[in-house]
Amino acid sequence: MEDNGTMQGWVKGLESWIWIDFSVSVFMLGLFFYIFIHNPITRLHKAYLVFHFFMLLWPLSQFLLQTTTIVQYQLLFRSISYAGLSLQGLGWLVFVCFLTGRSYLLTRRTLALLAGPTALLAALVLAEPRQFFLFSGDGAGAVQRFGPLSWALLAQLMLMAGLSIACILSALRAGTTLRHRKQVGMALKGLLLFLLFGWLDLLVNVVYDSRFPDISGISSVGLALTALYFCVSIDRYRVFDIVRIAQQDIADSMSAGLLVLDAEGTVLEANRSLQRYLSVQSGDRFDLGAFLRSQKRPSGETAAELGRAGEAVAEPILQELVLSASDLPGAPLLHVQVHASPIVSGERELLGRVVTFQDVSEIRQLVEEKHRQNEMLQLRNRELVQIQEELFRANLKLEEMATTDSLTGCYNRRFLMQRLEQEVVANVRYRIPFAIILFDIDHFKGINDRHGHLVGDEVLLETATAVKGMLRRSDVLARYGGEEFAVYLPHTTRLQAERLAERLKIGVEANRVATGRPGLTLSITISLGVLSVENESPLGIKDPKAYLRELFEEADAALYEAKGNGRNCMVGRRRA
Repeated sequence: MEDNGTMQGWVKGLESWIWIDFSVSVFMLGLFFYIFIHNPITRLHKAYLVFHFFMLLWPLSQFLLQTTTIVQYQLLFRSISYAGLSLQGLGWLVFVCFLTGRSYLLTRRTLALLAGPTALLAALVLAEPRQFFLFSGDGAGAVQRFGPLSWALLAQLMLMAGLSIACILSALRAGTTLRHRKQVGMALKGLLLFLLFGWLDLLVNVVYDSRFPDISGISSVGLALTALYFCVSIDRYRVFDIVRIAQQDIADSMSAGLLVLDAEGTVLEANRSLQRYLSVQSGDRFDLGAFLRSQKRPSGETAAELGRAGEAVAEPILQELVLSASDLPGAPLLHVQVHASPIVSGERELLGRVVTFQDVSEIRQLVEEKHRQNEMLQLRNRELVQIQEELFRANLKLEEMATTDSLTGCYNRRFLMQRLEQEVVANVRYRIPFAIILFDIDHFKGINDRHGHLVGDEVLLETATAVKGMLRRSDVLARYGGEEFAVYLPHTTRLQAERLAERLKIGVEANRVATGRPGLTLSITISLGVLSVENESPLGIKDPKAYLRELFEEADAALYEAKGNGRNCMVGRRRA
């Protein structure tokens, strides 16, 4: 009777052990979601979560196993638990490789060599559980006996554990930083803790099964302690936050202010430099459109132009604002360039914005200084242009004074001779006809003596004006000396020159010159000598100046002949 009471006590005690597996399952599931929620998902996270899920299968399957007496269900739950244990060994090795920074070892070929046998073993456990562990008896009295496949599973676990420990020890020897050594040491301690409880479960429930009652929660407790150890170590050493820490360090080292907003305008991230421009922190609400519209803009844009800044549009925004360096009165103003880049999904849906604040005050000062210098240069350029125009007009005046007669406005004798020296040689070379007319105002000395030199000057001016009006634009009228004038007629034949001379004589005679006395005007006449040059031999010109002297001597002889013929007439000669 005492033995029966003792056995009933052991049975009740053993029945209470099944809740350990259930509690461990719930506990590990909570840790699973804690890691998932409180950390950004990286490749290391993914490796750990897969590993954690495989650890979760053991206590959950062991709990379900204790809740049924149906052999088929027991076989199913046992096969799931041991298949998960097989996959857990591979998960350990993959997680250790990522944790120690040796994920590069996990090539496709290596993963195939490791995952192939593991998957095959897990598949055999699930497909043929009776080949793995056998039962004698039925119902709740069934006794488990381990089959040949169990030793293959044990060997596979030992191999994965050995490879994991070798990887950890190699990383410890190569570790260069204290953080890396702590991170690798964490993996080693967790693995040893799991192996300790696994061996204890093997000794108590398998090797020395006859000496001890079945205690099904040993491995589950070991898994729970291992998972708890990992969570505490992750929080203490921030193993999974290295990317986030690096990103935060980079963001805080930036001179520009960085602000990350979600689609509703909630601040997700703000770096240290942002406090120079805005007093916001994570979790605050920030209306970007209202902020931009409320600030001054150096370029004078209207607030309406910034209306789309607060809308849910996936377009970048670039604005320059004028912000105060502090809230104190008289604080210097900062020119800040605000650039808001949208974060969009594949369907062009706005998920948030990354806003940067860049101080461009120095650049703005340089630009304004450049503008001032440009304005000064433009002012000096305008002054120089004005001076150049004045110099140009002065040069024109000097040239005009050097080439024209100040009284009549005609060209002077010097200009005429220079022009003829350039053109006459070419005319003769290419047999281009031209003509020279010399004319003299008749009785000009008597006009000066009778009416004075002022009237004489008026006679010269009126005569020159009348002649100019009857010449072509290509013809050259020059004051040859005193009351004598010369006309150069390019591209003109003898007949054309003599006809023009007759017109000039008639036109001057018809022109009445005022004397300054009421009702008294003068009729002026001229005598003309015309020399036409046609078909001149090019070999005849050796000295252009001497040739011109000959031409003017012949024209002057024709002029004297006209004066000898009673004046107010024209005498023509031809040089051929």
